[in-house]
Amino acid sequence: MKRHRCPERYAEHVEHPRYGKAPHVTGVDPNPDDPAVHLHWNTRYLTEAQLRRIERTTGWHPVFPNDGTRMVPGTAVAADVSRQTPATVAITHYYDIDKVCRDCRRRFIFFAQEQKHWYEDLGFPLEADAVRCPPCRKRMQDIGRARKRYEQLSHVASRSFEETLEMAGSCLMLIEAAVFHQRQTEHVRTLLKRVPEEAKGDRRVAEITARLMTVEAEARKRGPK
Repeated sequence: MKRHRCPERYAEHVEHPRYGKAPHVTGVDPNPDDPAVHLHWNTRYLTEAQLRRIERTTGWHPVFPNDGTRMVPGTAVAADVSRQTPATVAITHYYDIDKVCRDCRRRFIFFAQEQKHWYEDLGFPLEADAVRCPPCRKRMQDIGRARKRYEQLSHVASRSFEETLEMAGSCLMLIEAAVFHQRQTEHVRTLLKRVPEEAKGDRRVAEITARLMTVEAEARKRGPK
C-alpha cells in the first residue's frame, strides 16, 4: 500500500496518529454498479437500483448535504462481511473519505483501514460515522470520561486527597470545554481549599490552580453574561 501521489493536497489535513494525513492508495476501485458490490453510504454513492429501492420502501429520495465530504478514488479496501455487525446490507468495500470536522472545521481522512477496524474489530454498527477529526474525537472522549468521573466522585461522602484533586481537575476540564458554566469555578476553588496543608505544594495542585486562574481571567475579559 502506498500513500497518495499528491500529498501536498493534504498538507493541511489533520493527521491521524496511525494512518497519517494523505489517503492510502490501493489501486482498487470496485464497480459500484455490480450487484455484488455494496459501498458504505459514507461514499455518497448510490446506484439507480438502490435509489429506486429506497424510494419504493420509504418514499424518500436521498439527498446528501453539501458538507465537503468526498470519496477518494483508488483507495478501496475489501471488507470481511462475516465480521460486521449484522445489517440490512453488508458492506463489501470501504473507501478513504475526505471530510470536514464538525468541531474544528479542518479537513481529515476517515481511512478505509480505520473503517475496517471500526466495523470489524470494534464491532461498531455500519450506521456509525466519523464526524470529528481524531483530536476532536479524543477531546470528546476525554470530556465524557471527565463528566462520568465527576459524577461518580460527587457521590463519595469522604473523598481522599487524590479523589478531591481528581474531582477538581474534572470539574475544571468541563468548564474549559463549556460543558459546565463559569460559575462552577467557585466549586473548583472550594475543592482546592479542602486539600491538606501539607499537600498544597503538590505539582498537580499548582497546575490546576494555574488553569483555574486562566479560566477566571478569560471570563473577566468577556464580562458578565
